Amino acid sequence: MIDIFYLEQGTIRRAGVEKLPSLKGKPLWVDITDITREDAALMRKIFGLHPLTEEDLHSARTRIKVEIFPSYLFFVFYGLRRQQELGEELVQVEYDIVLGKNFLVSTHSLPCPGVDEMKSNPGKLAGLLGSGPDMLMHHLLDKEVDYFFPVLDELDDHIELLEDEVTAKYTRAQLAQILRLKSAIVAVKRMMFQEREKVSFLAKNEYPFIRKESMPYFRDVYDHMILASEMVDNQRDIISHSFDVYMSAVSNSMNEVMKTLSVMATIALPLTVLGGIYGTNFVNLPGSASPFGFWVMIGGMLAISVGMLGYFRWRGWF
Repeated sequence: MIDIFYLEQGTIRRAGVEKLPSLKGKPLWVDITDITREDAALMRKIFGLHPLTEEDLHSARTRIKVEIFPSYLFFVFYGLRRQQELGEELVQVEYDIVLGKNFLVSTHSLPCPGVDEMKSNPGKLAGLLGSGPDMLMHHLLDKEVDYFFPVLDELDDHIELLEDEVTAKYTRAQLAQILRLKSAIVAVKRMMFQEREKVSFLAKNEYPFIRKESMPYFRDVYDHMILASEMVDNQRDIISHSFDVYMSAVSNSMNEVMKTLSVMATIALPLTVLGGIYGTNFVNLPGSASPFGFWVMIGGMLAISVGMLGYFRWRGWF
């Protein structure tokens, strides 16, 4: 789906795709959701994009990048979502941006908070687009980075709850969940490291189509990226600690089982000795002639068992 907004006499207006070629001279924003090959080819034709840019626009999982072309800049960034209904704890959302002298093209596969806000607030969009497409790009990128924080906060709560469950009673399902979270957090950390590096380029270096007065705003986005990266580092430590807690719980449970089996084996040892002695074929055995000999032996075994259990309890062995 293609949404086209342009600024005319201080007012935001919408247009259809058929009018796009005639709007190139006006401040222009083109937002595309679930871009197709045909959409990418159209953007290349209208804005003179490089074939490699066209390919990156409709390709999934493009690496994070900042590329300079004669008539535009091309950016690939990623946002973050937590969507349990998709069967994944964390979902990385690719966000492509083409920034030209007076136009901005943005593409994404899932809804983005900054995009939705701009579409529902024509006055704010008019102010940003009137200040320059680079300011609109900053706003969209800043909103996407800010959205990291509620996602990571929710993930924090989930990890803490999981750790409490592991401490109370561990299950095999918890181990699978911990490993899945750990893998997802490592992937997010890798993504954020690359994205923080590219945002730092925008904050520290001069680029065509990004004015010097806009650079402080990108430094603010860079600061937010650092905070988000630190949160992910903390979560990696917490999930690693949860894994250690799980393994400790498994080890403690195994120790309890082995302790119980050891106590049973230790008690059975003297009983086995007594049973072995009275199971020999000698004629003269103490108590063999007495009608109560068998019951005396059983009573002795019970006394030995109770005495050993009492001793083990007194020593605190179980």
